[in-house]
Order: sequence, then C-alpha cells, then structure tokens
Amino acid sequence: MPPEVLASEVPASEVPASDGRPRNWTAVVRCEDGDHTLALTHREVVAERLLRTSRKHSFDPDVDVDWAAPQDPDMFYAPPRLVSIYETPLWDGLTHRQRVELTKREMCSIASFGIWSELLLMQALVMHAYRHRYDTDHVAYALTEIADECRHSKMFARMVRECGLRTHRPRALEFHFAKLFGAVYDPLPKFAGTLVVEELTDAFQRLTFPDEDVQPMIRQVTRIHVIEEARHIKYAREELKRLVAEIPAVRRRAVAYGMAQATRVMAGQVIHPSCYTAVGLDPKLARRVAARSPHRRATLAWAFRKCTAFFDEVGLLDGRARDVWIRAGLLER
Repeated sequence: MPPEVLASEVPASEVPASDGRPRNWTAVVRCEDGDHTLALTHREVVAERLLRTSRKHSFDPDVDVDWAAPQDPDMFYAPPRLVSIYETPLWDGLTHRQRVELTKREMCSIASFGIWSELLLMQALVMHAYRHRYDTDHVAYALTEIADECRHSKMFARMVRECGLRTHRPRALEFHFAKLFGAVYDPLPKFAGTLVVEELTDAFQRLTFPDEDVQPMIRQVTRIHVIEEARHIKYAREELKRLVAEIPAVRRRAVAYGMAQATRVMAGQVIHPSCYTAVGLDPKLARRVAARSPHRRATLAWAFRKCTAFFDEVGLLDGRARDVWIRAGLLER
C-alpha cells in the first residue's frame, strides 16, 4: 500500500484552489500568426499573492514624500529625453530654465492624465468587484487596488500643487466619451486600457526615480508609484489573460482594434498644450513637431514595449490592430 502523502508535501502548484478548481492551467488563443498558448492562474491564487505583497510594500504619500523639499530652479522634473520635443529644433532653441520649466509642466500634465485615468480605473474596479463574490481574495485585492489608486490620485494632485500648477482635464471629446465608456461594464477593454496607461507611466517613472538630476520630490513620488503599480499591472495582466481565453476571435480582434485606436489618440493627448505655451512655444506647432519627431516616436515605442509584447502574447495585436500601433509610431515593425 503506497504511503500517505501529507498536504505539506504536495507542491503548491498542484493543490486545488478553495473552490476545487486547478491553480494553474493553459489555454490556446488562435491568431493569424499561429496559436498562442497562455499560462493561466486561478484568480484566488493571484489575488492572495498580491494581497500579501500589498501588506509588505504599501506607502502613505503624506508621510513618505518630503513635500517640503526645496525645488532647485535649475534641476529638471523629469529626464530631458522623456520630453515630447527633445532632440528637435524647438528644444534646441530653449534656454536651460525654459527646459526645466517644460519638464515640470509635462510631468504635471502626465500626472493630471494619470488622475483622470485612475478615476476611470477605480470606477471599473468597483463595477468588477460588484459582479464577483464579495468574500473572495480577488475582490479583496480589487478593493485594495482602489485604495492604492485613491492615494496615488491624491499624491499626484498634491505634487502638481507643490509645483505651483493646477491639474487639468483632457479635451471635452475624450472627457465626455470616457463618462459614457465608464458607465458600461465591459471588463476586456477596461483591463486592456488599464495596462496601456499603467505600462506607459511605469516606463517613464522607472527612468525618473533613480535619476539624481531630477527634483527629490518627483523622485519620491515616482518611486512610490512604480512599486505599488507593479501589483496593479500583474492583476490586470492575469485577469486579461483569463478573459481573452474565454471569448471568440472576432470579439478579441474587435477589442484589439478599438484599443489600438484609443491608444493612438491617447498618446497625443497626454501632454497638455499649455505646457508649450508656458515656455513661449506655439502649442499647435509644438504638437506637430512632437508627433513627427523620430526621437519621440522611438521613446513611445520603447515605453509601450512591455505592453505591446504582452498584447502580442494574448492576441490583442491580432488582425488590423498591429498596423494601427505601427502607423501611430507606438510599435516598431
């Protein structure tokens, strides 16, 4: 008679989740370039890990950011290579102080965009939690992420105020469309949109917080956001993989195309025109120059590289979507 196997001796990957379903499994997504095999993990398993990490690595920006740190008028607020008109004649024509001011304005513009997108994400997470069992770790983590995003939005708003500026909304068209989009519960585009925004800001901030030529306050804010946002990205990725595995190819390609078009528009709206006006530039000209800048296009493609690699893996660059990303300069051929 074989010896009894103790529960502690069973590999964690083989222990069923609390509902008796497997902890890990695979699914195949059929794309135009062939079959993509996805490694999937049970919602509760992912959420339990994220909750454990949240307990160890969470911050209080009111305490963990030195808001009283002096701001050196000659120190940048972001690495210059992230500025929208870097390596263009417009950038070359600015004085050092104007360049510093532009980095401050663009950093605060991205923060304003971040607050707006986080408000949409919080709304989506509430709707998502509403449709799942309230006593699950999956919902517990959704609520934890909402709390994180509340702190982040307050942190970004305070950062903008400490810089002596005001937050602003996107253009009226995007602002009102988002109100309609936010009222509809459709988790696939919502989690995909979450990744688009979070991967972009994460890439920029991972360059910012280690840079000793950037204002200390900005480095502290971006460090907190990078650490906490890593959990949010993991949650969105795992949920998106499970959702993609359950839908027909035609539905997946429709969402992929819509997300590609939305990202194309969003990428051109992150920097508010007032950033250029503040340093004496014509905002319409500056936007055109930024849109055509090889450096800017390469920077955005670099910033989206993790997002597009993941989208490719799960079939969200399938069909016409890939061409939209490439034409927008957000994905290299």
